[in-house]
Amino acid sequence: MKNYNNLQIISEIPINLKVRVNVLIVQRTYTPKPGKGGLTDLLKMVNKNTIAIGLPEMKVYRKFLGPHGTVVTTQEWESIENYNNSRDIVRQTKEITSIFEKIYPLLDNTHITEILESA
Repeated sequence: MKNYNNLQIISEIPINLKVRVNVLIVQRTYTPKPGKGGLTDLLKMVNKNTIAIGLPEMKVYRKFLGPHGTVVTTQEWESIENYNNSRDIVRQTKEITSIFEKIYPLLDNTHITEILESA
């Protein structure tokens, strides 16, 4: 075992720590019409394109209980302002809007958006 009692600090390296105090999670629930498939794959494509334009990852989950085929997505945001600003960016990105044009006909109703704040 080495003895480190006589160590000198030769240089100081600044360490930047990011601390997230208030995190928002935007959760969306998509319920397909009976017999309609492909929703999960399309939402995974949306996620890929969302990341490509520099927005946070959109995690995709299938519900275990509840209406068959329901998919839930979550996305973490540092602030409501960042989330709101992203809406215009998403609407102007054809690689995302073209996928939603395929998603909407599959849905039983419009998706439900919920915003959760860390406690």
